[in-house]
Amino acid sequence: DGGLVGTFVMDVGARGLAKLGVNDALGGLLGRWVIGFARFEFVIDGHKEIKSPETLFESRLGVAFHYIFGGGGVALVYPAWFAYTDFAFPDNQIVPGLIFGALSVGLTWFLQYPCFGFGVFGRRGPEGSSTILPPIFLHSLYGLSIGVVLQSRLQVC
Repeated sequence: DGGLVGTFVMDVGARGLAKLGVNDALGGLLGRWVIGFARFEFVIDGHKEIKSPETLFESRLGVAFHYIFGGGGVALVYPAWFAYTDFAFPDNQIVPGLIFGALSVGLTWFLQYPCFGFGVFGRRGPEGSSTILPPIFLHSLYGLSIGVVLQSRLQVC
């Protein structure tokens, strides 16, 4: 549940930033990137691709991938870390969740941006894009949401 809630809160935050004119350089590229996976193509020319509007299919595929990956895959890493290491599962999940979310920004900086042709940290992203602070903010929202959901589960038990 925490990962799905975190992904939802992250998406709401991204829409809010977009309404404020903040461009994180990802736009509709996620769906196009995922389409390439079927052809074993894991790198796209983001500078070229971002110029054409995304299709409804690309948009929906990008959202589905984000929820599957962020809601399931990445969020499972957080509890697995405690299950398979000597670290004790914390009594309070808020701060560890926030730290986890902040660390998860590495997926954007070191995987997505380079695969979109924007380089590490998105330093060669499209003109006018902000590739450092928005991802930190959004991934922190993601982790904080995971922490809040897990904390609420602990209090119920």
